[in-house]
Order: sequence, then structure tokens, then C-alpha cells
Amino acid sequence: MSRVFWLGVFIVSTLLVLAGGVFLIGDKEFLFSRTFPLQAAFENVGGLSVGTDVRVGGIRQGTVQRLVLPASPDAKVLVVMKLHESTRNLVRADSVASIKTAGLLGDEYIEISFGSQQAPKPQDGDTIRSVKPVDVAELTSSVAAQTKSTLAAVEDDMQALKQNFLLRGFFDKRGYEDAGELTRHAIARLPAGTPRKEFSFESLDLFDKAENAKLGKERLLKEAGTYLEQNPFALAVVAVSEVLGDSGRQRVLTQAKALVVRDYLVENFRLDDNRLKTKGLGKTPAFGDSGKVRILVY
Repeated sequence: MSRVFWLGVFIVSTLLVLAGGVFLIGDKEFLFSRTFPLQAAFENVGGLSVGTDVRVGGIRQGTVQRLVLPASPDAKVLVVMKLHESTRNLVRADSVASIKTAGLLGDEYIEISFGSQQAPKPQDGDTIRSVKPVDVAELTSSVAAQTKSTLAAVEDDMQALKQNFLLRGFFDKRGYEDAGELTRHAIARLPAGTPRKEFSFESLDLFDKAENAKLGKERLLKEAGTYLEQNPFALAVVAVSEVLGDSGRQRVLTQAKALVVRDYLVENFRLDDNRLKTKGLGKTPAFGDSGKVRILVY
């Protein structure tokens, strides 16, 4: 075949590759779709950059268009986004923008929640409410400090109750010999703010007896374990409370129950066990008429 023919093939192939690249880039940046601008203000945007994904209901529906520094120190960083026109029925004036991380060490993105049916649709350029992003480094440092504080708080109670026949089976079978083992994954207090997901169980439904730290119905934990396995999280806490009995004794028992639940989740589901903590709340009547086991995901 002639050189002219091959030259023509080369030119056509090059044009096809170029057109495909333009199409892919345009699709990623929503260049060929109808979009509308929306804004949100944050105190700190972390690792956000121009082109960062914007998700609605967990689905990529836009990108960050601009990041605007404030004019004064007391103002916030303005994030200008463009969203696919179809999301205007889902994103409302009361929607909330939050900065999240894809996986434990993944890229950051903006998640916009669905608004309420009664709220008006956003107009072009409207600014919606935002929430302060979770600082993973700060959270990890806080957990480490709280763990040290918790060890000292429960040492005396644990040593005094270790020989109690109701708890002896727990210690013997698990091989724990000191408070450091029981509270190795404990935090001193629950994080401030509302968890993004919560699983709640009656203590009597999970354990054989009210004063026993042996699981009886592990299958009830399957939904929580599956969620932690499939969804990235900054911190999850197994928090256990009881409403009856001696306060010091229940502090140790609830910590033991929290640790048993944590061990079950770690052993049966693939999750980041470094971010799964425990908190024995002891005697806490505020949680109702019976003991509670809650798995709080942040």
C-alpha cells in the first residue's frame, strides 16, 4: 500500500485518540452537561483542590471549580462547585456540605446531603451550610491521650473485681491479667458531635446474662460488622452501659463487654482495627431501663 494510505490511517487514528481524550476529559469535568454553581464555606479545606469530586448521595455529580481565600482572618474559605443540573431536585437550601476522605488515606471529596422536600431548590450561586471536617490526625492523638487516662481510672476497680466469679470466666478464657489488657483499646470519653451511623442493641440480647461478658447472639452484630467492613470510617466506638448494680463493678463489666464485642468484630470482619475503640460507660441510667451496647461510627 502507498505511503499516502498509511499517512491517512495515522492521521485518522490520531484524531480518534484526540477526540476520545477530549470526550473523557469533558465527561469528567461535566463540560458536555448542564450544570449549576453552588457554594459552601469551610474554616479549613484540607486537601481539596480544583477538580475535586463533589458527590450527592455518594455518587459523583460535580467538581470543585474554585477555592477562594477569605479577605479577613475571621472569614472562611469559599468553595465554588458546579453540580449536574439533575441534582437540583435533590440538593435543597437546607442541604449540608461536608469534606470526607475516600478510604483511610485516600483523596478528599465533598459530600452534599439530600435536602428536605419542603426546602426550596437552590438558585445559581447559592451558599449552603457546611460542617467542620473530622481531623483524623487530631482525633488519633486525642484517642491516644484518652487511652492513657482510662488505664489509670479503672486499674483499682479491675484488680478488686478480678476474682469475682461472674467475671472470672471472662478473664481466664481471654487471658487478660491486668487493666492494661482490658482497656488497651479504650478511650476516656466519647467524641463530641453526632455519629454518622449508630447500631444499638439491648445488652441482654447480645450476652448470655446481665452480669456476664460472654456473647450469646453474635449474629446480631453482622449488620454492624458488614457496615464497618464496607465503609471507611475515622473512628468507631463500642460503648456499653448498664443501669443496675454497683457503679465501680459495672464500670469494669461494661468495659469487658465492650472489649468482647470489639474482639468479635475484629476477628470476623475485615476492618481497620486501629480505629475501633471501646468505652465502658458503667452505670448509666440515662440510657433507659436496661443495659445498652452501641456501636458509634464517626
